[in-house]
Amino acid sequence: MPRYRYTARKPNGKRISAVIEAASESDAIANVSASGAVLLSLEITQARAKTSTGPLFQQGVKMDALVIFCRQAYSLIKAGVPLMRAIKGLAQSSNDKPLKAALDSVAAELSNGRPMSSAMRDFPQVFSDLFVSLVQVGENTGRLDDAMLQLSEYYEQEMETRRRIKSALRYPSFVLAVIVAAMAFLNVKVIPQFAGMFAKFGSDLPLPTKILMATSNFFVDFWWLLVISSVCLLAGWHAWKNTDEGRVKWDSFKLRIPLIGSLVNRA
Repeated sequence: MPRYRYTARKPNGKRISAVIEAASESDAIANVSASGAVLLSLEITQARAKTSTGPLFQQGVKMDALVIFCRQAYSLIKAGVPLMRAIKGLAQSSNDKPLKAALDSVAAELSNGRPMSSAMRDFPQVFSDLFVSLVQVGENTGRLDDAMLQLSEYYEQEMETRRRIKSALRYPSFVLAVIVAAMAFLNVKVIPQFAGMFAKFGSDLPLPTKILMATSNFFVDFWWLLVISSVCLLAGWHAWKNTDEGRVKWDSFKLRIPLIGSLVNRA
C-alpha cells in the first residue's frame, strides 16, 4: 500500500508532519481530514526496498535474537519506558544485523508518527505476519507489553520444537551422508579396479555388472558435470520452493514422509 507524507495543522493550531498509508491519494486526504486536521501538503514517499538480494540469498533473523528482543521489549514497555526510546535502545544493543537494521528503521518511522506494526511490515524477513498481527493487536488494545510477552513465549516454544526435530533427524542424516560417501568411494576407487581385472579376462559380463561399471566410468569422467547439475538443481528447487505453489506442494510432501512427516505435523 502506498505511503504518503503529509503536513497538517491541528484544530489547536499545532503543526504536525507524519506518514500515512492509504490506497490512493484521495483516501489519504480523506483520512487526514477525518482526524480534524487541516491538510497543508501531501506527497507520496518512495517504497522501501525489502531486501537488496533475491530470495535465495535473503538473510533472516535468528530466532534467539527475536526471543531476547521480545523479552526486553516487554520489560521496557511494562516499566513505562516510551516506545520510541525503547526501540532505539534495543536497536543499539542488538548483535543481530538484520534485526538491528529493522529496529533502526522502525524507530525512525515511529518518530514520523507511523504505528510500529505498520513499520515492521516493511521487513517480512525479520517480522512474520504473526508477529506484526500481535503487535497491531497490542497497539489497538493498549496491551503491547502482553503481546511482546506472548511472542517471546511462542518463539521459545518454536525453538524447542526445532531443537527436538533436529535431534530426531541427526542420526538418519548421518547415515545418509555415510551412504553417499561410501557410494562415491566405490565408484571412484573400488569399481575401476575390478573393471581393469575384468578387462584382462575378456569374458562377457552380466548386464548388472556392465551397468555398474558404466555408472562408475561416468562418475569418474564427468564428475564436474554432476557437481554443476547438483548445484543447478538445488538452486532451482530452492527458487521453486519459495513460490506459493511450490511451498504448498513441498509442505504436503513433507507431511507424507514416513516417520519425519509425523514430527513435522506435530511441529
